[in-house]
Amino acid sequence: MRRALIVLSAVVAAALPVPIAAAGADAPATVRVPERTVRTVPSGFSQTVLATLAAPTTIDPLPDGRMIILEQDGRVRLRTAAGTLRATSALTLTNICGGAGTEQGLLGVTHDPEFATNKFVYLYYTRVAGNLPGGCANRVSRFRMVGNRLAASTEKVLVDKLSANNGNHNGGDIGFGKDGYLYIAVGDSGADPRGDSGAAGDNNAAQDRSLLNGKILRITPAGLPAPGNPYSGAGTARCAKRGNTAATPTTICQEIWAYGLRNPFRFAFDPNASGTRLFINDVGQGTYEEVNRGKKGANYGWNTREGACPQGQMRPCPGPAAGLTDPIEAYDHSRGQFITGGAFVPVGSWPTKYDGGYLFGDGGSGDIWLRTRAGDVAWSKPVFTDFGYLVDLQFVEEDGRLVLYYTQTSGAFGRITYGP
Repeated sequence: MRRALIVLSAVVAAALPVPIAAAGADAPATVRVPERTVRTVPSGFSQTVLATLAAPTTIDPLPDGRMIILEQDGRVRLRTAAGTLRATSALTLTNICGGAGTEQGLLGVTHDPEFATNKFVYLYYTRVAGNLPGGCANRVSRFRMVGNRLAASTEKVLVDKLSANNGNHNGGDIGFGKDGYLYIAVGDSGADPRGDSGAAGDNNAAQDRSLLNGKILRITPAGLPAPGNPYSGAGTARCAKRGNTAATPTTICQEIWAYGLRNPFRFAFDPNASGTRLFINDVGQGTYEEVNRGKKGANYGWNTREGACPQGQMRPCPGPAAGLTDPIEAYDHSRGQFITGGAFVPVGSWPTKYDGGYLFGDGGSGDIWLRTRAGDVAWSKPVFTDFGYLVDLQFVEEDGRLVLYYTQTSGAFGRITYGP
């Protein structure tokens, strides 16, 4: 399961120089983050860049010890259980829209809970769609792994025609919860797919439950709406492939699990929880970046609210209207520009103050903070710094110790370790 603890063998690799590249994720076009060759970690920790790749977006450790690493331009890379990065890609998607330097491309990956027997891997990517507004659309597909390759001929499209009409706010994370269902983070597309509101802060697609944009979706491994989703019965319909355009029917989508999100670029499951518990990192607009507690049926308030305030306002501010859910954490742009990766710390291998906490980072400032199990954040003292262009964080257990892997769209694929 994505964002769950996976056991791998040890990896030995040399650090490589990392080139400067345009900021990815939801960075404003004017943001340019200087790449640091030395990333700062506390005493007792160390970090190593294992490889320099082409705009790596995310990783997925497989149960058999291998690891999938995505490159935004459409290449699926594979690292062997022995720690060798294979030169030949496991799959190269040729119908990619956007790619490096944009908010589109190959964005999300996870494997099936029954991977050991079915070898299924799921990808979230932006594809060419010349017949749709903007010429691009987001898709979630399932592939079968054959040897060290994802067989292109086995692609089964589960969700498609997710609007990408404005080029930004694509979301892109996917992962299986402990309930066995696939969760999908979809951005609001930057401009209303129906064209009945507007763009940026005027875009109300996240509040339109007949669209899949600005939502967390939950489906079965076969692509059906998951049992127990908030919306079913009369006045609802399956929307997985019907498209998000002005002509789309206005029935409520059965795939929706939560809504009211701007660009939920990354989310993370808690491996310490007995059931499915997740935090959602939602990229803000002009005031606040958010961490939201995942909750079935929740409305997180975008586009009327940003952070814990009405859109465009700063604290102190009025609380949410009835039926809206505020974030559990929000920080303003004096601390960072765009929230990206997050990961829960599994209990046991790091110092006790980290046990059960939640690490989350900002791709603009390069800071990574710890939200403790008690819910405290030392904002003035980030745990790790100088990780600009951060995209993803993922904990892996290697030879009995906990290792935090990270990707940066500037090229770095690396890990942070504690202890000798």
